[in-house]
Amino acid sequence: TKVTLSLPSKSEKLESDVVFVLDKSTSAQIEDQALEMLEKLRMQIDKTDAKVKVGIVIFNKIANVSSWFDLSSQFDQIEVAIRKNITSGTNCHAGLLAGKEMLDQDQEVEAKRKYMIFVSDGITYMYNQEPTVTAWSFENDGSILSWAGPDNFSSKYGQTLPDWNTYLNDVKTKLESQGNTYDYPYGTTPTKTTPVDQSKEYLNSVDKALYYTYSTYESMKDEGYHCYALTGNSEGNYPWAFSFMDYLENQKEVSFESIQNDIYYLLDQGTYVEDFMGKGKDNYGNDYDFDFITDTKQFYMMVGNHKYVPEFIEENHYGFNHQENGYAYELFYYPDEKEHFIWKMNVPVSQFEHVQLVYTLQLINPQKKAGEYGEYDEDGHLFKEGLKTNTQAILHPIDSFSKELEPEEFLSPTVSYKVIETNVDEPEKPSETIKTEVKKSTPVTTSPVATGDDTKQEFWYALLGLS
Repeated sequence: TKVTLSLPSKSEKLESDVVFVLDKSTSAQIEDQALEMLEKLRMQIDKTDAKVKVGIVIFNKIANVSSWFDLSSQFDQIEVAIRKNITSGTNCHAGLLAGKEMLDQDQEVEAKRKYMIFVSDGITYMYNQEPTVTAWSFENDGSILSWAGPDNFSSKYGQTLPDWNTYLNDVKTKLESQGNTYDYPYGTTPTKTTPVDQSKEYLNSVDKALYYTYSTYESMKDEGYHCYALTGNSEGNYPWAFSFMDYLENQKEVSFESIQNDIYYLLDQGTYVEDFMGKGKDNYGNDYDFDFITDTKQFYMMVGNHKYVPEFIEENHYGFNHQENGYAYELFYYPDEKEHFIWKMNVPVSQFEHVQLVYTLQLINPQKKAGEYGEYDEDGHLFKEGLKTNTQAILHPIDSFSKELEPEEFLSPTVSYKVIETNVDEPEKPSETIKTEVKKSTPVTTSPVATGDDTKQEFWYALLGLS
């Protein structure tokens, strides 16, 4: 039987979504950097069969949403959408809601292949899809004021930067008790305002805008989307806003270059897979044992549409795709009691094309008694126990920042075969070669097996995808 180890999974569609959520005040310099990143991605995609869709949300007091664009064929339209000039108001919450909706609605792309890039100066005081503010009353130089704007923050807290965890938890608690009692549509006249003598205890427009921005951003991360927060314009007299943007990104420095690497690379060099050949008991309690076939004609690698055959380095050590500094990939085989191999990546693995090792296993002790042995499960998702092709296969990943991640275990496919007893009219004839049939019309590699004088055996093998 043949087994395919695939990174990404063989069944995974090589499609990705990238949504930009841009503040209206985003500078031309930032726009240039975003377009440069997309141009580099476009060049990488054009060498593969992958697809990337790009969506643009530019927010002022509302979210202005583009359609989806194909990165390979609609780059000019993407540039026009990013450079669109919009004025009036800042509603980060509306922008993120629109970006989330775009990603949520695309059911063809997996969550782990969705990316949201949020660029803003963080100066926000509106919230909801339809711009909403809070009628917060406060005293200033003996005057009673009630208006919504970014200066609400300093009017309530002064110039001290908050501990954002504590601040947001406090806003959440007060929001549960105060609700939307003092909300009103931006641009209209409020009918009810907060008590001026308790202004410190009531939420204002900036409080709510920051909390809703944070909670929407976190909900996208919770759904498995990759989210990035970049400060788009650090000029101005609102240090709390810039501090808030840093908080969203956990104080990490993020750049368009690092985002591009996240989108393009699945794993970095140094990643390896440890794969143990199948061995155990079948569904009748019989011992079974799969051997890895070391004949170099029986295993190979595919990187996208390029095939690489193994080159012998030394005993039980093979290389694929020889380059100036050595081989891009290596395989180390260990034919001991725990028969296994290590498949090592000496180059990064891209999200945009499958990197696959295809190899052959031989069942060395098939049964002769009539019956059907094992249960067929092409990729292991049914969690069958009999006739596992792999006792265990473990991915040891390195991310694009050269950081070792927690090992991940592959599912274990299983195979089945049937032995059929038939009468043979001429027992003195030489033994017949077994007829091999394949389920699901998939390719197969087998070796002839001799039969006894009075029976004929039939085995079914199928192509497996280990993902």
